[in-house]
Amino acid sequence: MEAVVLSQALREYTRAKRVAPWLLLALGCLGLAVVWPSLMHGAKPEDQYASVSSILVFRILALASAIFTTAIVSQEVEQRTIVYLLTRPIERWRLLLFRYLASVAVVALLGIIAALLTSFGAYHGVAGNPLLANDLKAIIIGAFAYGGLFLLVSLLFNRSMIICLLFAFGWETSVPNMPGDLYHVSIFSYLQAIAQHPSAAGGKLIDFASGALSTNSITEGSAWTTLTLLTIITVAVSLWWFSHFEYVPREDAE
Repeated sequence: MEAVVLSQALREYTRAKRVAPWLLLALGCLGLAVVWPSLMHGAKPEDQYASVSSILVFRILALASAIFTTAIVSQEVEQRTIVYLLTRPIERWRLLLFRYLASVAVVALLGIIAALLTSFGAYHGVAGNPLLANDLKAIIIGAFAYGGLFLLVSLLFNRSMIICLLFAFGWETSVPNMPGDLYHVSIFSYLQAIAQHPSAAGGKLIDFASGALSTNSITEGSAWTTLTLLTIITVAVSLWWFSHFEYVPREDAE
């Protein structure tokens, strides 16, 4: 039954209408990587890739996770299909877990495609990019971490997508640039610690967009530990919460 839930969720999340906008954004990463040298004269391929990856690829990861993950439960509630979802002959926590894993897989795949296209634009291929391997690792753990956090938020709050989008775009863009140690409460800061991007001179606007205004002292090892614990805790609490509380269709949903 778990395989059925997983495959159905994957088919639902990979429908053409759902993934097409994200693939277009991934193509945008390719285009920006190609034209980056004309925007930043003298930029090396490593600078091209690192800048576009930080500015766009990881933002796509967070935004895609916010939208796909909140759809697991919140969309079912708002569309009044939650009753049919819960009638399946499977324990609630298993149902939620495998739908979460499906969303993580799709979000990670979209992030990987964006990273590969960015690498292709900067290096005219995938080979020869020393930053790509770490970025792919960061994208995968990022899909799990963002997904776990957004899943819990979607269970705790109505209209959770607004909260998740504000976090993905507003919080994750501004907090890593703030002075002091506030960047420690940003998932993006930990992903950057794993990615190990070199610092490149690009002006304050570029540094802000890539989260480079503040000094990130997080080590790669502590980043892995923190994101793994965040994922385990948020997913575990989400599974418990979903198993013990009732979810009914929203009467005010249009």
